[in-house]
Amino acid sequence: MSLIRWDDDIEYYQKTREQGIRGVTSKIVNCGPVIGVCVPLNKKMLPLLMFLFVTSTLADDCSHKFHRMNYSRSAILTIKGLPTNLEFNSQTKDLYFTLIDMETLQNDEVQTKMDQYILRNGEPIKIENVNGQAAAVDYDNDKVYIASDDGLHILNKTGRAHFVAMKDEDIVQLFKPRHSDNIYAVFYPNNEVFKFNLTSNEKERVENVPCAYILAVDGDDNIYYECESKYVRVLLKGFQESIEFMGIPKNSARAITTNDDSDVVLAANDGLYWLRADNIIPKKMMDLDYIPAGIAFNGDTFYISTTDVIYKYEMCQ
Repeated sequence: MSLIRWDDDIEYYQKTREQGIRGVTSKIVNCGPVIGVCVPLNKKMLPLLMFLFVTSTLADDCSHKFHRMNYSRSAILTIKGLPTNLEFNSQTKDLYFTLIDMETLQNDEVQTKMDQYILRNGEPIKIENVNGQAAAVDYDNDKVYIASDDGLHILNKTGRAHFVAMKDEDIVQLFKPRHSDNIYAVFYPNNEVFKFNLTSNEKERVENVPCAYILAVDGDDNIYYECESKYVRVLLKGFQESIEFMGIPKNSARAITTNDDSDVVLAANDGLYWLRADNIIPKKMMDLDYIPAGIAFNGDTFYISTTDVIYKYEMCQ
């Protein structure tokens, strides 16, 4: 749970705190060049996994502004490739991500290689028995779902995935709203969106969303997405036509998620935006000096990935 609602008064929050309160989609191909990769301070080689990761215990100063609040930034993982589709499990403190191999991503003649990982206690753990492409946490039932090129799977406590539904479907995106029994899945190659009920096992196409390269659903079942127009849109619950958000550059959206309060946050080339269903002009929450690939929240803490690194942002005391 966030310590502060984003529409709360900042001065009131500050006074309160002092008193002790608080596979592959065409979207991936369009990620573009990434700048601003950090240089790790501490290195440990993992030759068997053939990548380098660094757990940084040192954060930089509180110079990063998110919604007018000061944040520190630390690199919690450096790893060769593009970590994307971030999902945080606040119960286990695990961070799930999909790792895209950059060499195959940039080669049109071969299939892009990707693997699903769990970042646990600073160590990346590969999910070996499935071609994972995304993850979603079901908090009500204490389950973690993995999207694969062969349907929907559940991750067990030992880190192995077991098939549960949608056999033969190539699922490239997942989103599980906290308030419902539905999970939203995007199917490759047409990026159609389907709603799957985890209780009844009924699946239905979301007809008024033509396609989605990124996807999020808020607490009122409004669906936020980007499709072939390369602009971010929202389909309000019960409506037939979606609405385009203004001011976000074309083809700049990179990832989308919700925080603990179901506020929708878009990670774009130039920063983070708060998207609301009742306002077509998004609120700029943060500037970024690199191009993001994934985003996830855990209360007031959040994680952003870019080429070769995952950052952790923490509110300064």
